[in-house]
Amino acid sequence: MGRKEIAGHKRRHHDSNRRLAEVYHYAGEARLDTTLRLTSYTANHVRSETLQPEKLSAKRLYAEPETHWIEVSGLSDASVITQIVNEFGFHRLDAKDILTPQHVAKVEISNERTLIVLNVCYYNEQTELQKEHICLLMSHNVIISFTERNDYPLFDGVRQAIADNLLDIRNHNIKQLLIHLLNAVTSCLADSVAMTEELLEDIEDSLLDISQVSENTGISIQQRRRDAIAIRRSTLPLKEEFAKMVHTVGYFSPEQLPFFNDTNDQVLFVLQTADMCREIIDSLMDLYFSNNDLRLNSIIKRLTIVSTIFIPLTFLAGIWGMNFRFMPELDWRYGYAVAWLVMLVAAFVSWLYLRKKGWN
Repeated sequence: MGRKEIAGHKRRHHDSNRRLAEVYHYAGEARLDTTLRLTSYTANHVRSETLQPEKLSAKRLYAEPETHWIEVSGLSDASVITQIVNEFGFHRLDAKDILTPQHVAKVEISNERTLIVLNVCYYNEQTELQKEHICLLMSHNVIISFTERNDYPLFDGVRQAIADNLLDIRNHNIKQLLIHLLNAVTSCLADSVAMTEELLEDIEDSLLDISQVSENTGISIQQRRRDAIAIRRSTLPLKEEFAKMVHTVGYFSPEQLPFFNDTNDQVLFVLQTADMCREIIDSLMDLYFSNNDLRLNSIIKRLTIVSTIFIPLTFLAGIWGMNFRFMPELDWRYGYAVAWLVMLVAAFVSWLYLRKKGWN
């Protein structure tokens, strides 16, 4: 399949999810198999198992005294995603939001159900920013997390927290698990923006030494600029959307509210650091263009020095190149050697003069 066909294929899925329809498709790029993993726990025990979509029963999970976390990795099977959404009593348009990675972050709270749409950014081993669409559905004692990929350990810390009963997570209700999942997302965004700031500082250090400036420096600055914009775009809606959860009376218990406020502080940190990165990028661009001017001036300076040295040589060559009949040097046995000697001395004297003036 060619690039145009691939682009058209993605665009068709993208367009289909922009309109109301009976069936929605996954409009992203991570074409991974859809897998389900169920983690159930109480204060005294934890159990995990791989789950088949056809065996998923909301009625059975609601009736159990345990807290349940269903991890859905890979969104390519849109029918399974739609089945899960319908099984737990969410609206069919919620499936559209889950299957559309371009969807803006949002929080919807209605009755006993909560839908949270997030976008997370992280750097891979090649220092390339990756973006992933995350959705959380919460209903009664069940949270369902939807991720496009399963190759990034975004929620590994949450799994470990459940296993170790960190902060008494197993002794609290389902909202405590929700806070841990949200904290994992905001912490990832905070790590990403901190890495962006470090990369920009490295570029700044290289720009301060003209000898270290490479041809790709401008490209690197623009890449980090796009990274900072992507991180800020993923984080900015959370500032307002998280406020809905705080202002909803009784949504978090007084014991849970400080933990959620800490998660909200991460959002503010990301936004402030992203704004700082924007200012750093502006100064880096000015410094980069200044360095380019300095390099250009240095090149012109060298060319001027070379031209200055050759001016007297050109003058002497012009004199001896006139070839007048009665020019005394024409019939002199040592005329050629003396001409070369005079030109070399003239070049050396010019070089000494320029060096004394500090022009080279």
